[in-house]
Amino acid sequence: MDLFSRMATFVRIVDTGSLSAAARSLRLSLPAVSRQLTALEEELGARLLVRSTRRMSLTDAGRKWYEGSSRILHQVEETRAQLESPGDVHGHLVISASISIGLGLVVPRLPRLAERHPRLRIELRLEDRLTDLVGEAVDVAIRGGSAPPDSIAYVAQSLWRFPRRLFASPGYLRRRGRPSGPAELVKHEGLRQLASLGPVPWRLQCGDELREVEPRGRLACHAPLALRDLALAGLGIALLPDWVAADHVRSGRLRRVLPEWESAAVATWAIYRTELRGARKIRAFLEAMAYDQGRDREEVD
Repeated sequence: MDLFSRMATFVRIVDTGSLSAAARSLRLSLPAVSRQLTALEEELGARLLVRSTRRMSLTDAGRKWYEGSSRILHQVEETRAQLESPGDVHGHLVISASISIGLGLVVPRLPRLAERHPRLRIELRLEDRLTDLVGEAVDVAIRGGSAPPDSIAYVAQSLWRFPRRLFASPGYLRRRGRPSGPAELVKHEGLRQLASLGPVPWRLQCGDELREVEPRGRLACHAPLALRDLALAGLGIALLPDWVAADHVRSGRLRRVLPEWESAAVATWAIYRTELRGARKIRAFLEAMAYDQGRDREEVD
């Protein structure tokens, strides 16, 4: 077994998360995959993986070997692809996105990607946490609300920008009344969004005037889709991206609150490893995500 084959097997082990999964994927026996890994570590003179009964993790040497091997295998794949039809995109694309952005913005565009590229296998992971693109074998991560990593190891491409505004159900507003300004929001049930350090304050702007409000309420959640559903149930006022609330505003199930006030636009990024720059599957994904963006910018009144 040559070094290139062992390299490909090692990358498949990391990508699938276990030796047994890699063996199934490669249609090899588990002992055969284990022998390849052992032979590779002996040839390199370094431990690449730390294995226990419950998990597998990369060592520092393993992370470096994975990054270099992935880059080489990608270059080989791209060179081979140049000999094929210009529009042919195939392989395995792993996408990581937060639950709300994944369900609200990524999933509606995946059918177009799947239809245009029938040989592309797509895996979407919905997870409200930061992802280790290398260690978890993620090709592209969709992140919103925070700056992209400041590293030459990654490429960050802007996808969407959207403001956040205040919404509540007609039933809630009938019971509790409409606030006349940001100062009155503290008298209402604020549906609070959680972050790693706790609830996020509402930073609202009207022209040049800025106000920061600490919402008060019994309910809090990290996912905007859940906050929207709580607002629909009449449980309070939520600060939501327009695209989360738009359909329900049009149907009359949600109403704008303090319509002259809104939060600064949130930027959403597609982040992928530098060695994947120009990869056909990444280009195909970004093209699909850019499709029909006009609907994401629709005003809600």
